[in-house]
Amino acid sequence: MERGYRPEEIFAMPRMEQGIMQAIAELNREQCKEDMRDAFLEALSILLPGK
Repeated sequence: MERGYRPEEIFAMPRMEQGIMQAIAELNREQCKEDMRDAFLEALSILLPGK
């Protein structure tokens, strides 16, 4: 996972905890996409003012 867990650490976790970690990773990816979209739109509004 992206936040510093090695695969062997993830696989050593109980199944429920693995599911929780997977859900957190998906939320992190979604937040990253939203942040990139917001940054792109902000840059676009600076480059194309009034549009």
